[in-house]
Amino acid sequence: MRRSYTVWPWLSASAVIAVLIGAGTSFAPLYLDNWGGDARHYMCPMIGGHNVDDPRADAGLCVTPPAWFVIVTALCLLLAVVFAVYCEMAAYLDAAGGLRAGGVMTRSARRTRNAMLWTLPAFLVVGLALEILTAAAWLPLVWLVAFFAVWLQAGWHVCDRIGLRLTTRTANDTLAAIWGFGVALTTHALVCYHVTFIGGIRGAALSACCSWAIASVSYNGDAVGEAAAADRRIATARGVIASIIQWVMVYNAVRAGESASDQTTATWLCPQFSVTASGARVGSCSPEGLRPLLSSVGLVLMVATLLASVCAAMACHFGRRSVSRGLYAVAGLCAASAFVIGTVVA
Repeated sequence: MRRSYTVWPWLSASAVIAVLIGAGTSFAPLYLDNWGGDARHYMCPMIGGHNVDDPRADAGLCVTPPAWFVIVTALCLLLAVVFAVYCEMAAYLDAAGGLRAGGVMTRSARRTRNAMLWTLPAFLVVGLALEILTAAAWLPLVWLVAFFAVWLQAGWHVCDRIGLRLTTRTANDTLAAIWGFGVALTTHALVCYHVTFIGGIRGAALSACCSWAIASVSYNGDAVGEAAAADRRIATARGVIASIIQWVMVYNAVRAGESASDQTTATWLCPQFSVTASGARVGSCSPEGLRPLLSSVGLVLMVATLLASVCAAMACHFGRRSVSRGLYAVAGLCAASAFVIGTVVA
């Protein structure tokens, strides 16, 4: 079975969803909870962070401006997309024959290798900017491992040596889930300074399901007749399974947010974006009725997720692969937005 489409488009779509989840679920710990109680906040960003002196808290407190939040989120997305392009170039290098016996490279392989070399500086610059802004000394190690894994797979066929081909359905789904989970969790850790269970772990699991659903639309483009129909049925079933898990997670998050909105008398949100000269936090309350409004939007997005997933599965079943991937991406964006709203409201 050969690859039926290129790598980086679905990796980039999954990266957008993953970064949205990772950064969105960081909003509540950053600006609503403010690391009080058992948050165990160990550090504050090198640029833009403001330490808060609060004797009532069991752990340190830190407040960051909204501009810092937006910049770090954008850099996380850019880093993931650049890495997706690097993965694509590695796949092309593999398809072009790579380094042949005697150190000879084909012209196509040489062009692909040069493109990979031009990708590296952009990746390193963005990664360095993120490391400085977030004071995350562990970030280079994470991406070094990722680079090493991609290079080994594309250059030396490690998966082939152990009998696992990346073009098989099992490997494709596994890599998609790992990609979605890893990008969401890394983004959450960079923006949030630590990993929470409700937003970080559950959000990363949802991101893995969204990535899995998008990548599920792959089958043998050379198959004809009954073989092609069987491939479409299997691809449809994979997408349906991923969509069901995804929708259940979104439903639980939205229902939790709606219950929290109904049980409290406060219908506004008061994020704390700044501190005074003495170190006291400054609240910036939203207009009245924002919490019920967000809950309603979350319900609408939850329904939209279900509808888009059903349409995507139908498109996959009838062989409309581009339409199916696009609809799964739309379903993932709706699911990510609904999940973030439910997490923030709750």
